[in-house]
Amino acid sequence: MTLSHYFIRNDDVGARTPALERFVETFLAAGLPVSYQIIPERLTSECARWLREYHSAYPNLIEFGQHGLRHEMMLGGKRVWREFGPERSYAVQLADIRTGKMIIEDKLGPVQLFTPPQHKYDRNTLHAVVAAGHTIFSAAHYPALPYRVAYAAGRALGWSSIRHHGVSRHGRMRKDAPLCELSISVPVDNGGRVFTQPTRILARSNTARRNTPIVGFMLHHEVYAATPNTLTEIAATLLRLNTTHFATLAALSCHVRVPDNQYSPQLLTNTMSSD
Repeated sequence: MTLSHYFIRNDDVGARTPALERFVETFLAAGLPVSYQIIPERLTSECARWLREYHSAYPNLIEFGQHGLRHEMMLGGKRVWREFGPERSYAVQLADIRTGKMIIEDKLGPVQLFTPPQHKYDRNTLHAVVAAGHTIFSAAHYPALPYRVAYAAGRALGWSSIRHHGVSRHGRMRKDAPLCELSISVPVDNGGRVFTQPTRILARSNTARRNTPIVGFMLHHEVYAATPNTLTEIAATLLRLNTTHFATLAALSCHVRVPDNQYSPQLLTNTMSSD
């Protein structure tokens, strides 16, 4: 069986809150690397200073990514929590992505990873992400059959998205933009509530592994503000997958950039084992 590798993505980082502090400390204590997705307009100077200190001390366990600009937009007079897609032009999307990247890099340093809010995007988004200077893209790659059929159909037709729902090319270089896509397969929570209880994480991971040797887990730290024990259970459950198989998205991306745009499990296995 192909060796599996894993990553953890924690979304919606902005202010330094007790929930974020607990999350960072819990996963550092477990030795599990986490990719923190920063909402630029919500990133406070205090939080940035605190995160920089931790990143300096644990560079292999903390990674930063750009999570849009403000994680919301107005459509037809209504606020929605996605931020990119066919409702907005390439120029407008590029301006926001560039602005957000400048904010993060001014406060935290260089960033190469982009995660669109709610995993919503279109081809213009992808091209804007590249133009802004990103090289890694992270959205969603769900293993359920309806999703896999939609992804396969979209790829066959050369589509980047179906309306604002992205067509995943997880684990390979995208053919519609020079981006290495590494997307989550297991939503531990959906930003508002726990979606996958700790007792179900391993089962959902095994389901995802049947479709991809790289399995990503998505969390949002504020979901666990009132239930820190749940967060501890989640970290303990993930530890059962073996910490040596967890890595940042940047580390994983280095090993999937192969010339023919096809993912190579053997290449990943060989190179990750020597890290």
